[in-house]
Amino acid sequence: MTQSQDPQNAGVTQGAQGSAGAHGSGDAEASDFDSLFGPGTAARTSSQAYDYDALNEERRAEKRRRRRGSGRGAQGSSRITTRSTKKKTGRKVLAGFLVLLLILIAAIVGYVFYLGSLWNGNSNQLGEDEVFGGDQPVASSDVNILLLGSDARDEDVDYEGDARGNRSDTIMVMHIDGDREGVQIMSIPRDSWVDIEGHGKAKINAAMSYGGLPLATQTISEFIGAPIHHVAIMDFEGFTALTDSVGGVVVDSEQEFEINGHTYTKGPNQLSGEEALPFVRARKMFADGDLQRIRNQQAFLSGLMDEIIDADTLGNPAKVAGMVRDFSPHMTVDDKLDASRIAGLAYQLRGLRSGDVEFFSAPISGAGQSSDGQAILNIDEEKLAEIQDAFENDTVAEYAQTAETVHL
Repeated sequence: MTQSQDPQNAGVTQGAQGSAGAHGSGDAEASDFDSLFGPGTAARTSSQAYDYDALNEERRAEKRRRRRGSGRGAQGSSRITTRSTKKKTGRKVLAGFLVLLLILIAAIVGYVFYLGSLWNGNSNQLGEDEVFGGDQPVASSDVNILLLGSDARDEDVDYEGDARGNRSDTIMVMHIDGDREGVQIMSIPRDSWVDIEGHGKAKINAAMSYGGLPLATQTISEFIGAPIHHVAIMDFEGFTALTDSVGGVVVDSEQEFEINGHTYTKGPNQLSGEEALPFVRARKMFADGDLQRIRNQQAFLSGLMDEIIDADTLGNPAKVAGMVRDFSPHMTVDDKLDASRIAGLAYQLRGLRSGDVEFFSAPISGAGQSSDGQAILNIDEEKLAEIQDAFENDTVAEYAQTAETVHL
């Protein structure tokens, strides 16, 4: 009677009863489970089922993390591979550079060796007895090199013994400063009247005829008051070969003159080898003869220095090789002035420019005549003493800067 009077409450009551029935059914199942396997087994089993699901989810998450980590690892591996590739490429570039460097060094060494073999093989070399008549002086700082010009070839002359007929027409002493910052070249007139040991007074170029190269070297050493460390003799054909090797030389002539069909104007002259030889040998048509020839020779050497140093000839391997090949057969040197010694001096003088090379002449007081009627040039003894002091103390550069050009 009460239920029919309140249908809504009745529905609620029925829902509650249904719900209670559901719970009651579950409780009954749990009770039955517990009665079979022991008290609390149903609750534990339900809890374990929940933990199992969570564990599976955790495992799935771990797998996802591993896959993401693997991707990052792959990217990292890619970066490592890239870095490794770059390192390998860098090593290849470095190796290639080193190979090129080694090839360049080998080429330079081969080139230097080639030049050395040209010089040592083609030049005529004499031992110290043939040149100095004994022990050769050793330079400790500054270097003095005797330069001689000769009409005769080496095979025609006995330099150690009687060199009669080989009076040198050109006598110069090259002084290389101890600090290697300058070079001075002093010309000595061939008719200079000097003392020659064992022969009294004579023209300086007679020393070669009297006692060969050893006496000539000794006489000039005594004249400058300092040791001669090296000797180099060039026959005049060498002037021709050397001039042509550098492609000609511009020479500034003090005056106009003609000789052997060649005409030289006052001022600059572009000379070939054939034209250079008469220019450096001419003397008879000049008022002061040998002194003008000395000035012409100095003008030629100055022009040659300009070609070799300032025109970058030394930077042209083919040109340098041609120079050495062409003029070395015309050179006679002491055997210690070999390719190694020349290369060493050249390296020490690598900063030299043509303006650092100065020319001057031995001091002459005037022309005269010997007691036997020879035309001679008398030496200014006071100035000669200054020169000897300069050679002894390596101050030749200072003397050369103030030296006067010699005229008669």
